[in-house]
Amino acid sequence: MVSFQEQLAEAMAGLAEQTKKIQQVQEELARASASATSKDRMVTASVNAHGEILSFKFHTEGYRTMPGAQLAEVLKTTVNAARTEMNSKVSGTVRPLMGSQEELASGLFGGGELDDLLAPLRAMQPEGLTETVLGGGRKPSANRGEDEFYG
Repeated sequence: MVSFQEQLAEAMAGLAEQTKKIQQVQEELARASASATSKDRMVTASVNAHGEILSFKFHTEGYRTMPGAQLAEVLKTTVNAARTEMNSKVSGTVRPLMGSQEELASGLFGGGELDDLLAPLRAMQPEGLTETVLGGGRKPSANRGEDEFYG
């Protein structure tokens, strides 16, 4: 049988390892960028992990004769494409860190062994309580008939 001290030491070692991985991911994302080029190949936009625009690189001089609204649309579309690319990179980088947290979240919000375990407790709840409280809504106060805010 494993002692409490051994269990605690193992949990602390796991936490330290997870913390190190998170720091590495933060450093990687701080250096990350993504780019997209407009359909007409006129401009390339680059963004960082926060979605902030890092640069525009114009490959042609076509922007000089474009109406302002058309140029704005090309820039907006290109930046949004770069942000979408960056979101995919961030998601791919962060997802491996989620591991068991994704399983836990899946269990809490539907499906999985935890959901099966909690099913009898959920069945005992008064009707509508789950949606009201977990949904961040209002629940009538039993004391004064006033609303209390939960979440």
